[in-house]
Amino acid sequence: MTKSSILILHFRELSKYPPVLNLISYFNDKKVDNVCLGSNITSGNKLINTILYLSYILKSFAKIMVTRNCSIIYYESISATPVYLYYRIFPQSKKKLYIHFHEYFDAEEHLRQSYLERLGRRLEVKLFARAVWISHTNQHRLDLFYEEFSFLNKNILYSMPNYPPSNWISSTFKKNRAIKEDGVTKLVHIGALSSKGLYLAEILQNFGNNPSFTIDFYSHSFNEEVTKLLSSFFNCKINGSIEYQDIPKLKGLYDVGLVLYKGLSLNFTYNAPNKIFEYLALDLDVWCSDKLITAKDHERKDCYPKMM
Repeated sequence: MTKSSILILHFRELSKYPPVLNLISYFNDKKVDNVCLGSNITSGNKLINTILYLSYILKSFAKIMVTRNCSIIYYESISATPVYLYYRIFPQSKKKLYIHFHEYFDAEEHLRQSYLERLGRRLEVKLFARAVWISHTNQHRLDLFYEEFSFLNKNILYSMPNYPPSNWISSTFKKNRAIKEDGVTKLVHIGALSSKGLYLAEILQNFGNNPSFTIDFYSHSFNEEVTKLLSSFFNCKINGSIEYQDIPKLKGLYDVGLVLYKGLSLNFTYNAPNKIFEYLALDLDVWCSDKLITAKDHERKDCYPKMM
């Protein structure tokens, strides 16, 4: 690896975390050597997750040790443990540390998280003084973070939005010729489905049996309750999951992308979801809940595509 190399540490399953995939894509575009280490899978089983975590710690620690002239960036508190161990054992190390949080959880929310996440947060607070960069996805979340850790030097705090790869809006991807039915507006939702945290029932009640609309859902995560709910409406369907890199293949098939989060926590209230920018890159209008305060910063009604 060269002098401009970056070692990215992320415990979670990479395929389900577009922010990391997008950062890797950005580094590749800039010709920056990078290696990303994470778990290939995660499980609902606590014992298996613990074993996976121990494996992640050992592999990450070993990679930090053998990789010279690199900087380190880790995503989220749960990924911090091997970094803490490395700097604890080698306090004179010259390797620069960067930290990014894609989510925001306050102190009370951290107490409700898993043991591994709580462990990471306890350890990483001791790393903050060593970091040359700490970032959140928007200024609102960054301000909340600084309120909690006001001892930090503001000069190392940054806002780093999460945008899809730039080639999503290039001619690299062929735009589909959608079969346009007169008067029919095609809505699409990409992501996990839930009847609790999303305005799913509301969108279905308004448009699910309206012949002027169709609603397609692409999701890898939904339960029997959601399946039963959708079966009550004649013009919507679940298409199963879609790989992140395949999303641009939907270009031209739909008119509106749906962002249905209710904003039930600070993490969602102060959030401009990835979906906004992904939909806009597909030339879709975006319908978003007004409960997402940060998303309002991106509202645009006087152009195409719109974000409303």
